[in-house]
Amino acid sequence: MRILVVEDDDTKRSELVTFLSETYDVIVESARSFQGGLRALLAEPPDLILLDMTMRNFDRSLTDDGGRPHPFAGREILRQMHRNRIDTPVLVVTQFDRFGEEHDFTTLAQLKEELGQKYPNYIGAIQFKGNVDDWKPAIKSILGSRVPVRGAS
Repeated sequence: MRILVVEDDDTKRSELVTFLSETYDVIVESARSFQGGLRALLAEPPDLILLDMTMRNFDRSLTDDGGRPHPFAGREILRQMHRNRIDTPVLVVTQFDRFGEEHDFTTLAQLKEELGQKYPNYIGAIQFKGNVDDWKPAIKSILGSRVPVRGAS
């Protein structure tokens, strides 16, 4: 089973990849931006995606900062997946509980409801806090039996 983690924050991406690799019997790949994630899943859709909501448009490099953060990049990836008939299950993993600015502001609760209504492949959203490990059992709870556990026979 292949899991794609689409996350622009290096620390959060590393923690997610480590957790998934140590907990589940999977191959974990990652993408570091909106464009990188979209390219990866269109080229070869994985079996599961862990998707950040707010991320940079392009991969950062020594000469490029990756562009301005896009507050709804994850929602746009879900829209593109729907448009291209890619039904890979998606779990949103975000550090924020509020998104956008005054004219397009939304809360995590509102976003969960919207994504659940629009995208059949959306399986849930959790809030990631680097200083608290409650995101780990939340991921385990949502993934349930979808993903083979490491060491289970």
